[in-house]
Amino acid sequence: MLTISFTSCDIIEGPFMEDIVIEGCEGKCRKIFLEDYTGHKCGNCPRAAEKAEELKEIYGDQLVTVAVHAGFFAWPSGTHFSTDFTTESGDEWDIHFGNSTAGNPNGMVNRTGYPESSHILQHSQWAQKVDELLQIEPEAYIELAANYSAENRSLTIDVSTEILQTISAPLNINVLLTESNIIAYQTDYAADPQEIEDYEHNHVKRASLTGSWGVDLEQSEYISGDLIDKTFSISLDENWIAENMSVVAFVSNTNTYEVIQAEEIHLIE
Repeated sequence: MLTISFTSCDIIEGPFMEDIVIEGCEGKCRKIFLEDYTGHKCGNCPRAAEKAEELKEIYGDQLVTVAVHAGFFAWPSGTHFSTDFTTESGDEWDIHFGNSTAGNPNGMVNRTGYPESSHILQHSQWAQKVDELLQIEPEAYIELAANYSAENRSLTIDVSTEILQTISAPLNINVLLTESNIIAYQTDYAADPQEIEDYEHNHVKRASLTGSWGVDLEQSEYISGDLIDKTFSISLDENWIAENMSVVAFVSNTNTYEVIQAEEIHLIE
């Protein structure tokens, strides 16, 4: 289905306020990684998706959102729910962190709090955690460049990670593809009928270019000014619409899984 290869700020003052709109951040500011664990047969999950979009409008470029379809409610079945949004790496995340077992919808913000159960947050808790984490100075900065060939649907992504503070821990770089504006069925208990035929699915995790847990940045200690470059490539599935896709990258602590920085660009600008 796809082939993968690789080689070698603005600050929002708390408390969270509904009427604050951030157009984006300039410079090497901190960005937050929000994972929404969901499924197209989960009738309460549209409320979490709506919250993710609301937060994206408020925090702008400082929030990177990925919808991870995993668990029972994400399994394709029947005629209406035949679309398969699941991924191998998304399933591994779900099993490891226990999100669908805890009951969808829920999510994680920078994966903080793991392995205690505090890493799994209800969508009503996301804003507070995002606001809290944005008060912390960034430890790293990510730059992404995508080179896409429509002729053969091949994509090459250059990832540059700059260290901004001393970090005494191993780090991984994780690179994903997401797709938005996907029209497919979704259950919504607040709708009538509850099975929505033309529901718009956004930020859907489509593939990981770095496996489930990322690629080692190959140092045990990092100091300010360190720069690590990586290149990854993938062939897009024929069913994916390149114009609706984004590249997402995040740096995580290999030992704790906590995300310290994230970045996102459109595949085609």
